[in-house]
Amino acid sequence: MTAPCVDKTLPALVLDGKTLTPRAIVTAARGDNHGACPRVVIAEDARVLTSEVRAFLEAHWLTDEAPAMYGINTGLGRLRDVRIGAADLERYQSYIINSHSAGAGEPLSEEESRATIICRVNALVKGYSGIRLACLDRLLDMLNSNIHPIIPRQGSVGASGDLAPLAHLVCVMVGHERAEAIYQGKRMPARDAFTAAGLEPAFALKPKDVLAMINGSTISLACAALALEDAKMLATTADITLALSLEAVRGELAAFDPRIHAARNSDTQLQVAENVRAIVAGSERMTEAARAIQLRDEQRPGGTYSPRIQDAYSLRCAPQVHGAARDGLAFAETLLTREANAATDNPLIFPDGDGGYDVL
Repeated sequence: MTAPCVDKTLPALVLDGKTLTPRAIVTAARGDNHGACPRVVIAEDARVLTSEVRAFLEAHWLTDEAPAMYGINTGLGRLRDVRIGAADLERYQSYIINSHSAGAGEPLSEEESRATIICRVNALVKGYSGIRLACLDRLLDMLNSNIHPIIPRQGSVGASGDLAPLAHLVCVMVGHERAEAIYQGKRMPARDAFTAAGLEPAFALKPKDVLAMINGSTISLACAALALEDAKMLATTADITLALSLEAVRGELAAFDPRIHAARNSDTQLQVAENVRAIVAGSERMTEAARAIQLRDEQRPGGTYSPRIQDAYSLRCAPQVHGAARDGLAFAETLLTREANAATDNPLIFPDGDGGYDVL
């Protein structure tokens, strides 16, 4: 498969935190048959919202006088009651990524790492995390420059989110000395990749940046979106294979009559039957005459011949099976679309209706 690469002539994918679909994720992560991917940008209103929330956070919550707020000026997990002074908040960001980047195993593929960046940025532009816009721009600069981070595949516990693998993403983003990326087909130190792409090799983190970037099931979502697209392709291939199998055995077409499947009250089952009928339309092998068993008289059991009444269950009832599988895929797509446009962080920041914000 051709490695994904951004084609700036294609219409850009615009992230607004509301309308991202699994199909759009795959298109921007995997590209077309030649690996050509669209650029990814942030919607202007989402940029404004992200900046407004961050400005309030910096003006009111990054001082020693601010109330204790989880992850903003406190430790994480069992250290949630440990207050971190304002002077140490910036340095604390590096502690988080160093302690959490503990993944192992083979790295994610380039398309999986691209999908991860897309999903994470889309979640963060909803404006509930207080992250700096500069962080999101840095991630998209990576993506649009074809810098694909090396992220170990194993290490997520799936509870608070994909903390460990996402910490590896942050390591690449900041140009950590041990972080690596793939650029133009070569694996290299992340700093070298940024330099080769004409970007700054290092990026400074500020308070709340890291927690916002690692606190979510984003890699699980990204991989699931890619898997869903593959499964949908398999469902289409299964219908084609079924039609070719029927053609090979001179199968009966009556089992795919739309009245049968409409009576079952299943739209997906009806669609599969319609797909098969469309593929075999005009077939010279799937006629009543062609279905007659082509045997010489002496080869027929008992010297008699009985016309075939129905094909085997595995062929006749395939629309019922394929249709149920398509129902499952539709359900998965609904869940992934919801997750792709969800805020996944802790804490979340909400307008209080009086010009300020609440941390929950």
